[in-house]
Formats: sequence, C-alpha cells, structure tokens
Amino acid sequence: MKIKMEIEIIKTGSKFEETYEIENNLNPNEYAENLITNFNHTLRPGESPRKLLGVIVLDNSDVKHKHDWRKTNLATITRGGMSYDKMICTRCGVTGKRYGFSSVVKRDSKYKAKIYDTCEDATKQMKKLRERRNKANN
Repeated sequence: MKIKMEIEIIKTGSKFEETYEIENNLNPNEYAENLITNFNHTLRPGESPRKLLGVIVLDNSDVKHKHDWRKTNLATITRGGMSYDKMICTRCGVTGKRYGFSSVVKRDSKYKAKIYDTCEDATKQMKKLRERRNKANN
C-alpha cells in the first residue's frame, strides 16, 4: 500500500510530506512511528529530531502481497553441514527453505519462476495448473 507521512522538523518547525510503499500486512501508523523513532535514534551531528504529525493511506488496492513465511519444522534441520528450516507461505502455500540465521527464504525449485514472486500471482498460476491437470485426467 502507499502511505503519505506528514512530518515536522522539531528545531525549525518546518513541515514536509514523504510517500512510502509498504506491504499490505503492515500497520501504516506503526510503520511510520518506527521509521521516525529509528531516524531520531540515529541522528548525525547537526540533525534535528523529527515528529510524526499524521499518516494517510493513499492506495492499498493494487499492491500484491509478498509471501508470509512460517516455519513448518520443529527443530532446525542439518544435512551435509548446512542448517535450514522448511518454510511455507500462509497465504498461498508456496514452499521454500531458510538457510542458517538469514531471514531470506529461497523458494523450492518448483516455485522458482518469477510468477511465484507474489501470493496473488502464485495462486493464479497454481489454479491454472490444477485446471490443466484435471482436464488432462478427464
């Protein structure tokens, strides 16, 4: 979704707006608060803290969801010196593996095509493949 943040520079009182594209599953107000808090905690010499004045959701209709990964195994699997967790997207069912301590999930080889990048596209593709299989079996 697209959000617009209204921000004030505390020292000068000047106000400005910034626009961000965030995932639909994020709370726009929490996202904006965290962004400003992080900015204020990492000020460089001479920079003024900022204050969030407001958040407006501009558009949340056409944003496609990235995968919402959940671990499926209880304990991390170790094979051939590699540690990984099996993952599944709770929205569309695409599977993958997360190696080591990384937060990046590598999709399984049957889902490596670009069509599986987002849940909406993956769901459409899997439905199309099921329909083809059913047609071939009948």
